[in-house]
Amino acid sequence: MNLYKKIVTLICAVFEIIAALSLGAMLVVVTVQVVLRYFFNNAPGWSEELAKQFMILFCFIAMALGVRDKIHIALTIIVDRGLKKLILPLEILGKVLILIMGIMMSINMGPYFTKLKDNRLPGTGIPVGWEYLFPTMVGVLIALIAVYQIYDHFKYGSDENQLKQDDFTKKDATL
Repeated sequence: MNLYKKIVTLICAVFEIIAALSLGAMLVVVTVQVVLRYFFNNAPGWSEELAKQFMILFCFIAMALGVRDKIHIALTIIVDRGLKKLILPLEILGKVLILIMGIMMSINMGPYFTKLKDNRLPGTGIPVGWEYLFPTMVGVLIALIAVYQIYDHFKYGSDENQLKQDDFTKKDATL
């Protein structure tokens, strides 16, 4: 499983670079659009479409990285009410649901890529199908992340226990 985690971590690192480049490119495109529109009254037609493409790319990658870092929205009302015995089963159930969502996302987005690959956006000429390529890939990535998180729950326990173990390991390494 360590090799699996390293491969998923490497894939996440590549996606982080793509997300950073996408965010930077979106910033440049929007800046060019604003400058040309407000100062020269002439914005290029491609700028809005290109900014949207970069935004789609960035948002889907950020969603996968949010799942990886466990910074997504979580409902903790049952755990907060004092039912500590339910923490681990609920966390596993949550990760299983995330796994199913990742699989469904890739299954449902994939066909759009092939169906719409010949249609083109009017301003940029980019094939419309490309809008669905990264969501498909991100769905697979989310599923891969969920698999190793489920494994970690069975091996190390709840997220809280995993954080305690990580802190303990870091503390030992610094002594």
